[in-house]
Amino acid sequence: MISKIFFTIILLVVLTASAKAQIQSPSLGGSLHIGSISGNSPSISSLGGSVFFDFYPWFENVVSFRASFTYSQIVEKFLPENRSEKYYPFIKIYSFKGFFRQAFPSQFYLEEGAGFIYLNDRTFSDVNIWEVGVGFSALAGYDFRKNNLDGFSLGLGVDYGVTFTHTTASYYFIFLQTQYYF
Repeated sequence: MISKIFFTIILLVVLTASAKAQIQSPSLGGSLHIGSISGNSPSISSLGGSVFFDFYPWFENVVSFRASFTYSQIVEKFLPENRSEKYYPFIKIYSFKGFFRQAFPSQFYLEEGAGFIYLNDRTFSDVNIWEVGVGFSALAGYDFRKNNLDGFSLGLGVDYGVTFTHTTASYYFIFLQTQYYF
């Protein structure tokens, strides 16, 4: 699993290097979150993380587009205990969202996003269903860059997603995000 994520990040970096003429302000980022996941079940407390690639296309400088991968698993997985023959519910999410960013005179900013998600519901051991849905995000952050050059930003936000078919899986996360612009 880790090798697939690492390969995806390397692939995004290589593609970004060759496509820089077609995109503006590319960035890579990641986040850690706590929240809840659910399928055909009550909400389950979860922990997880996300990696993403964000860019402004050459024809647009208002909406950035973000492709991301998110993994979230029940909190008990990360606590010490006897793990023999236990199943720990989780979900995997691929998303593609558009983001609006409002900068303030200082280096603070707000960011809102909406888009499509493709979610793998694994909340029960006998459930392995891929579903399509929508996701929404909001974030308040601080941009450490000067004059929009290379650098980092850091923010705290919320993310919500829901699917429409099969188990109508959903999630709600509070996350801490960092993003590097190059």
